[in-house]
Order: sequence, then C-alpha cells, then structure tokens
Amino acid sequence: MTEVRRDFYGWATPNSQRVSILLEELGLRYVAYGVNIRARAQFTPEILALNPYGKIPILREETDGEPTLVLFESGAILVHLAERHGAFLPSSGPTRAETLAWLMVALTSLGPMTGQAHHWTELAPEPSGVALRHTVALVDRVYRLLEGRLDAHRYLAGDAFSIADIAAYPWIARRAWALQSLDTHPSLARWFAEIGARPGVGRGMAVPAGALLE
Repeated sequence: MTEVRRDFYGWATPNSQRVSILLEELGLRYVAYGVNIRARAQFTPEILALNPYGKIPILREETDGEPTLVLFESGAILVHLAERHGAFLPSSGPTRAETLAWLMVALTSLGPMTGQAHHWTELAPEPSGVALRHTVALVDRVYRLLEGRLDAHRYLAGDAFSIADIAAYPWIARRAWALQSLDTHPSLARWFAEIGARPGVGRGMAVPAGALLE
C-alpha cells in the first residue's frame, strides 16, 4: 500500500492558512512546521533549500519514504491538492474555468492588495496618506466585486464550495488590515459566516498551533 507523508511549512499568514484549510477540508494527514516570518525564519538554510525564494507556505510530499514533490506558492499548492484528491475543483468544463478565474481574483488581487494596504495601515516606518488611500481604494474595489458576485451566487465559483473560497477566506478574515468592514457588504458577510462555520476551515485557521502574526 502506498504511503504518503506530507510536511506543511507555514505560519499564521493568510497564504499559509489557505493551504492548511484545504489539508483539513480534505481530511489528509500531515505534519505542520511553524516558520516564524517575524523572526525571519523563512530565510534559514532549511527553508531556502525547499524554496529559494524564502517564502511560505511550502508543501513537501514523500511517497513510500522517497521525496516526490516540493511545492511552493499557495495557489499552486491548492490546485495540486484539489486535482490530486478530486475535490473543490471540477476536473473540466465551464465550472472549472470559473473556479480558476475566481481563484485568480483571490491570488492576484484580494491578497496582494490587502497586503499592500496593511503595510500602510500598520507596518510602514514612514506613513503616507497618499499611499494609504490608494491601496485601500484598491481593496475597496475587490470587496465590491466580491459583494456583487456573492449577491448572485452562494459561493465564489457558483453553487459549490471550492478552492476559490478557501483562497479568499483568510484574507477577508484580515480585513481590518485594509480598513474594511462587512457591515456594508451583506452578501460577503453571509458568505464569510458560512465558510467560517465549516469545521475544516476552523481547524485550518489554527495551524500551526500557537502561531501568531505580531
């Protein structure tokens, strides 16, 4: 019988939480290793050997004791796991294309723009009102897009929970980084509550145990 070992390297970041949520939703066994990015642990030789970019999350797989895969970038990991295990991403057809399109919204707009806004709301050593207004406006635009989509559909890809929802959820959970509120986005608020009530999502958001982003 084939035995697969999965090692997950991550921290309490939205991109890491995407992967841990999917691992939990799929019911897969894995070992989680904390990589404290505030302590710059992502630049240790061990992590750089797995990802020369020095970023998390990282997924490492072994099959019957032999290394078979080292994968980084959260979107690539989500697609790999969903395809391999036949869940949360249709195998073909228009719904697959639609799922990938909304996944890309989470990967290329929601996440990066919220991260940029967070720099100007909390992290920048020299504040800039112009930069803050610009980045928050970009996040506003994404929230309006998501609100419109979820006003017409239960989930981002339509009628079924998918990796598009998984990719977006942890970033919406950090909406305060970009001065956002769900009070004016009722459909997004409904979606956020429904996704957050899933046991796998709750477990995934708590991986690695004890990780804090401070």
